[in-house]
Amino acid sequence: MRADGISETLLNDIERKISDYTRKDIIARGWDYYAQGRVKSVQEAGSRLLAAVKGTEPYHVVLGAQFDDNTCDCPYSGWCKHIVASYFAALELQGGEPKRALERLTGAGPVTVSRLEREAPAEQAESPAQAAAGGIDEQSSPQEWMEWMERRFGRTWQGCRHTLHPLQPVLSALKGAARDWPKPLQAMHWMYSILFILEQAERAIKLTDPFSRYYQEMSFARMAEPWIEHYYSLAERQAAEPAGQAGLAWQAELASYLRGQAASAEPKLFRWDQLYLGFISPLLADPAWLQGERAELERMLLEAGSARQAAAQSEPAGEAGAPAAADLERGFAFANAALACLDAAQGEDAKAVERLRQAAPDAVASLALDYARIRLEQRGWNDFAIWMDFLDPIAGSKRGNLLTSYLQLCRDADLARPDDPSWQRRMADKLPYSYMSLADLLLEKGCFEEWADLQLAMGLRPDELDPADLRLVSKRAPSVMIPLYHQAVEGWIAMRNRQSYRMAVKQLKKLEKLYAAEKRTAEWKLYLDRTVSKYQRMRAFQEELRKGTMLK
Repeated sequence: MRADGISETLLNDIERKISDYTRKDIIARGWDYYAQGRVKSVQEAGSRLLAAVKGTEPYHVVLGAQFDDNTCDCPYSGWCKHIVASYFAALELQGGEPKRALERLTGAGPVTVSRLEREAPAEQAESPAQAAAGGIDEQSSPQEWMEWMERRFGRTWQGCRHTLHPLQPVLSALKGAARDWPKPLQAMHWMYSILFILEQAERAIKLTDPFSRYYQEMSFARMAEPWIEHYYSLAERQAAEPAGQAGLAWQAELASYLRGQAASAEPKLFRWDQLYLGFISPLLADPAWLQGERAELERMLLEAGSARQAAAQSEPAGEAGAPAAADLERGFAFANAALACLDAAQGEDAKAVERLRQAAPDAVASLALDYARIRLEQRGWNDFAIWMDFLDPIAGSKRGNLLTSYLQLCRDADLARPDDPSWQRRMADKLPYSYMSLADLLLEKGCFEEWADLQLAMGLRPDELDPADLRLVSKRAPSVMIPLYHQAVEGWIAMRNRQSYRMAVKQLKKLEKLYAAEKRTAEWKLYLDRTVSKYQRMRAFQEELRKGTMLK
């Protein structure tokens, strides 16, 4: 082996990557390979290290400071023992102490050649997809697949302290195991594979320290977005592809798994209730499936309700082991929300809303928005009003996406039913937070006088408004702009400084043009004379009027 002047910084970066992305058992096997002298050469090439390792056959390894730089051409997907062995060999050549590095990476002292490495080297080299093909197949039950995934990859999360990158090769391998399956079964298998990976991410986030948890959650959520989008696209295919008997078994297991995750009292990184609703939505048109799922949810609701009641009774007595109220509330709320979804699917909107009232508003607002949109598209105005009545007080106490979505629904309803003023009135009730939405609606409808009244009520001056809106209204209905400029002139003068007087004169010039456009010259002269007389003691203002040629 040879390596001239390997950078210590580079080796430190590689060690951090191994610590973050590699399981401890893989690190131990890598040490075995290094100790056996299987690393035949290490050399530096720019910002990377190139190594040759003798495994079941010769493998080429690349090490680097970046995540994507570290590769090996062995069949194993991810950070393998050959990469780890190459690192130990490079550290030795640089003059470091591989034994100390092993202690840092595993929390233990040096190890001897592992029994696992001696007894089954071929098994260690096979890829996850090859392992799946060898022991479990299309004929296996969903429970067998779920148990196998947990047994085989259930500890992958331990290598995801800072990133979810180690989960991607596992997901690809799991999908590859069902590559040749019939499409409906393949979709079921892939959906569970994605859910399995998301559960691994849920476990990994618990490794994060409290100080960086928020940023880690944001990072994990962004990395998981493509997986979740693919999950929803697979779920939508259920309605178009008959499942068959095997598919029905997968559906039952997936629904049961999702119910358990959504009702869990543990804090969650992902919205498992949304994942559940996305899964069942294409199945709601099947009466037989809907009946069975309703029975399961009602059983869950009954159990959660009984547990809540028992907890409430035991609390005063201080019984040990009484379930915490917060732990029980999530299961109760989820069961109610899921049953509300089933009620709405059967056209019982009022019953669905009553169920949602028993849950926390934040947890069910998105579901209510979805059904309000559906009823709006269907032009079911009575049912639409039921959902909007439920959302109205929730949106009134919130800012952001919920209020924006609520206002958008009101706007769409108002445009669809111009003879019903109630939707515009709902928007007005949310002022000042609904100002932009209401102003845009009034302009779109051509209600220029109401638009001007809104600006007056909000105390806005023309110079604070969108110039394009001002041009449109001034051209189409110049008379409604006159009160706006009157208010603006008085406001600028009231500030009592030279700059504000100049602004007042500019507004007066624009006001003169509006009066002229309306052919109200006499009224303009009367207004100007009164204004000059009213503020005749303000010499600075009088000077600005003369500079602006408003006074002769």
